[in-house]
Amino acid sequence: MTSALVPLLLALGDDELVLGHRHSEWTGWAPHIEEDVAFSSIAQDEIGHAAAYYALASKHLDRTPDEIAFGRSPGEYRNALVCERPNGDWAFTLARHWFYDHAEELRLGSLEGSSDPALAGLATKMRREERYHLLHADMWLKRLAHGPMEGRSKLVEALGNAYADALALFDDIEGEDQALKEGLMTTSSAELRARYQTSITEHLDSVGLSIDAAPHDAEFVASSSGDLIETGENGTSSSRPESSGGRDGVHTKDFDELWEVMTLRYREDPKATW
Repeated sequence: MTSALVPLLLALGDDELVLGHRHSEWTGWAPHIEEDVAFSSIAQDEIGHAAAYYALASKHLDRTPDEIAFGRSPGEYRNALVCERPNGDWAFTLARHWFYDHAEELRLGSLEGSSDPALAGLATKMRREERYHLLHADMWLKRLAHGPMEGRSKLVEALGNAYADALALFDDIEGEDQALKEGLMTTSSAELRARYQTSITEHLDSVGLSIDAAPHDAEFVASSSGDLIETGENGTSSSRPESSGGRDGVHTKDFDELWEVMTLRYREDPKATW
């Protein structure tokens, strides 16, 4: 077993599982039926991707994919905090969706060159599927950026609130130096983060939007007009553990509540099948 492979797979799988669960919470509650279907489908894809990562990890652990997904304590999850944040309003959900899927495009593109054939193949397959998520996210970004001022303002505020957490998708993963040495990862998280910041800035510029690169605990973020907007409830610093983006297993109280719901059925009957 390559010691650095399992932490990498768990971090990737945990991002997908937790965000997929959050997306699934829109089922029956999205603003209109088309988005009800769309977010349900995206959630299903993300959870399916998590299952695929866990299946690879289970080959190196004495645990089944279900045990890995639902049989760990909250502190054993390595997802980035952006994935666990409550959905809040539609604007925050869309901002997170957009940030996450642009991050996925870069991350999966890099993993296609992994020295682990199974991981490389999985990254190629997922990247094809994630392309539709990216198209959906970009569609909404353009729609709100070019729409009425109220929607545009809410989007800008949401982008500012989600930005720092989104950057933490590229925090170092446990054992990253070894993973890079062995070729499991072809690009460091720091380099991917730099590329990501350049990419999202270019995309936002193309639709006339900008976000402030201020730290997450800033009281205000800049709107596209240059005015300062006080940060809202979604993603405010009060709920973020100090010096943690989630990769170290330190999570928010919101994750504890999500974990209780997400793992309830497994904890009641670990041998249950569907």
